[in-house]
Amino acid sequence: MIALCICASSSVHAQVTLGGSERHQKSASIWFHPKPPAMDWPGGNGGGSTDFLALFQPDAPWPNAIARVSVFGMYAGWITAASDQDLQETVAFLNAHHMGVEIEAPALQALATCGSGVEGYVPYGLSLHNFTLAYLQRLKALGAQVPFVKVDEPFYFGSVVDDPRSCHFPVSEVAAEVRDYAQLVKSVYPNVAVGDVEPVIASAYTPNVGAALRHWHETYRKVTGARLPFFLADIDFSNPAWPLIVKSLEHQTRQRGMRFGIIYIGDQQDTSDAEWSSKSVARFETYQIQNGGRPDYVLFQSWQPHPEFCLPESDPTTFTGVLDAYIGAID
Repeated sequence: MIALCICASSSVHAQVTLGGSERHQKSASIWFHPKPPAMDWPGGNGGGSTDFLALFQPDAPWPNAIARVSVFGMYAGWITAASDQDLQETVAFLNAHHMGVEIEAPALQALATCGSGVEGYVPYGLSLHNFTLAYLQRLKALGAQVPFVKVDEPFYFGSVVDDPRSCHFPVSEVAAEVRDYAQLVKSVYPNVAVGDVEPVIASAYTPNVGAALRHWHETYRKVTGARLPFFLADIDFSNPAWPLIVKSLEHQTRQRGMRFGIIYIGDQQDTSDAEWSSKSVARFETYQIQNGGRPDYVLFQSWQPHPEFCLPESDPTTFTGVLDAYIGAID
């Protein structure tokens, strides 16, 4: 992923209030987080949707998805780099359609000796505190609703990853860093839910992914005195056992009093929008139709070169076309 994203069961109706308007959610709440086009923003690494800004124009051709998307995802780095006009038009559109903003952001501060260049960290020399306040205050000044912030894989990149550049903090230190970050976010948006997303890579964790994530979430609770409000699974879809692994994580996440979400995405190596979109559709069909998954949140996100086009939703190869396929099949 790139950064610079109580409790009713998803099988019943949950009510979400955004901007003074109530939206009744049946099944999972749908989050939409496309990648902006390549530009000079922290985390921008090529690719992305060339028609990203067209999503926010009057009469943009995704009315069916607009009616069902609860929150729109933004990368923290894009928020800081977007022009005043682009950000203002984006927030105005989201407010007009009663969508909140979900932010994906780093919560770890790199040190002089480690962390810089690793996902999930603000590089050494750039203040995590100042960077965080900068993007939050830009949104606040425009009247954006921000119900969710997802911390960019802090446990994995802060403690687990096999990368000599990582600081490899003790798990308790990662928890304290995320706690401090959440407190900073709440100084601007007091009611925001600051939750966790982590990669679900079976081979990366000891003794296994379920036990490792359970230990991380329990450590956070012990250090902070509170549970994380939600956990989103960033899945290694190359593992044929992924549906069973994720179903187990869904169960244990709810057991621990947290909401559970899943990210649907294609693959980095996909060579066309059609290939990327077809994989995204196959994955939600596999998890929710074939294996009975019942996530609270479904996040359709990209940090990959595809899809190049978000619009129109009538085209099944576009990103909003994937949203429509989900709505038709699951919702």
